[in-house]
Parts: sequence; C-alpha cells; structure tokens
Amino acid sequence: MLRKVVAKTGETVYLRPAVAEDAADFIRAVDGVAREGAYFLRSRFEVDLEAEQTMLASASDRGDLILIARTEGEVVGWVTLMHPRAEFMQHTADLGIGVVGPWRGRGIGSALMQYALEFAAERGIEKVRLGVRPANARAQALYHAFGFVEEGYRLRDVKDLEGCYHDVIEMSWFAPSPGPAVQEVGSGA
Repeated sequence: MLRKVVAKTGETVYLRPAVAEDAADFIRAVDGVAREGAYFLRSRFEVDLEAEQTMLASASDRGDLILIARTEGEVVGWVTLMHPRAEFMQHTADLGIGVVGPWRGRGIGSALMQYALEFAAERGIEKVRLGVRPANARAQALYHAFGFVEEGYRLRDVKDLEGCYHDVIEMSWFAPSPGPAVQEVGSGA
C-alpha cells in the first residue's frame, strides 16, 4: 500500500495508510492547516493523542481510509475517506484532504486524491462527498479536475472565530460504473 510520489519540485513523498504511531504528526499537520482559518470547516484540530491512535489503528477494520503523505520525517498531507454508519448510505464516503502550506502546489494533493478515488472504486464506493468554501479556488480546481460536480450550496454554514459567516459548496464524485438505476421517490415505479 506504500506509494512513492515525486513532487513537482523533485522531492520524494511517500503515501501510505496512517498507523497509530503517526498520530502525533498527523494531529500536528491537520491542526496547522486548520489554524490557517481559510480552508477547513474548523479552526483547530485539538484531539486526544490516545483517541487518535485508536482511530488510526482501527480505520482499516471500519473500511475507512486515512492516508498520509510523509517526507523528511514529517506528515505533509493527508486524505481521509470515511463511511457513514447509516445502513442506506454505505455506498458513499466523506472525503477530507489537506496539504501543509509549504508543500502546496507540488502535486501532493493530486497524488492523494488519485489514491483515494482508486481506493473508493476498488471497494465499490459509488459516491464520494465533500464540502469546500467558495473562496478556496485551488481546492475546487483540484476537485473539478478529478470529476467532482457541485451538488449544492449551503448558505452561512460556517461561522469562524471572528463571527464571520462562510458558505459551503457541496461536491461529489460518482464512480464510473454506477449501480442499479435510480428510482425517484413518488415515481410510482
């Protein structure tokens, strides 16, 4: 499951599923990006180390993916695919992705996204969902490049620490070979 990626600037980055021993570095990376206040739907990622170790260690057993991009001894990016627990939502997964500031623009986000969508397709996940702020044009461009489509727009869905509201664009990727035909509620079929 280890994948070697050469960044656009020549550095070698390794993608692999996170393990419990990655918890401290993972928390530090996610928290650093969250504190920038511009990309995520949260302002910090302060979680209990032991709880995060348990979550990382059990992700595969749940059918979830928590993939890290690691280089020079640090986590520089990640992508998560988490299954909802609801019975009728098992064909879907929620995606979260991030790249640490100095590593953006080097192709790491694309490599993480490629891995995640291959993972989804191999496991029969038919729909991958995410939310993105309208001001995050770089992320939207990445999502569109991988075939994500806009499904909706949630007004004033995020309220930051300064009391400012931000909308959220709902986007989804659909697996190339869909399941059975969709039956609309009330269609009489």
